[in-house]
Amino acid sequence: MHIELIIVRHGQSEGNRDRVFTGHGPSPLTERGRREADAVARRIAEKSVSAIYASDLPRALETAAPIVEKTGVELVADPALRERNFGDLTGTSFADIEARHPDVWRALLARDPLFRPPGGESNADCRARIAGFVEGLFARGAEGRIVLVSHGVAINQLLYHLLGVPVEAPPPVVFRVDNCSVQRVERHDDTVRIACINDRSHLDGLT
Repeated sequence: MHIELIIVRHGQSEGNRDRVFTGHGPSPLTERGRREADAVARRIAEKSVSAIYASDLPRALETAAPIVEKTGVELVADPALRERNFGDLTGTSFADIEARHPDVWRALLARDPLFRPPGGESNADCRARIAGFVEGLFARGAEGRIVLVSHGVAINQLLYHLLGVPVEAPPPVVFRVDNCSVQRVERHDDTVRIACINDRSHLDGLT
């Protein structure tokens, strides 16, 4: 069995631009984000695609739309690919949290895997959700080139899972996963290889 996962972070959203915790909240793409989505779609469509899955949040669906258009492959939206839920922090700026809730800010910076913001998810919760989705693909014997459109924290958590990083401790590294970057993971039989992280060459020259 051979599967290639093309894992895409959504394009720049209004929340990214404004430095706001968006989580499960609505946050459409900016004009730049739409250009990024077109650029990554052109890159992905250079080779055939077997399936396209995306988070059901608006910014991920907007990013997936040009990929669907250029490949002709039907989109399957799945909440398992959503971003971490930041609960009561949703819609609040980073600066406001740092100033008004320094204890919460410190816990977020420490990347405590078990810390849950009020009404939200921990990193461990997010990891279990997205890792479960991908392990389900493996268990069903999915094959070919499969596109996943997700979010920054969720993608980091998936990479930690694939690398076998323990769940109970803060991760030793944080992967830079820019808007509309590509992460490529290959699985042949039971061997998983991470071929690239944060490939954004298709965005060169984007203004």
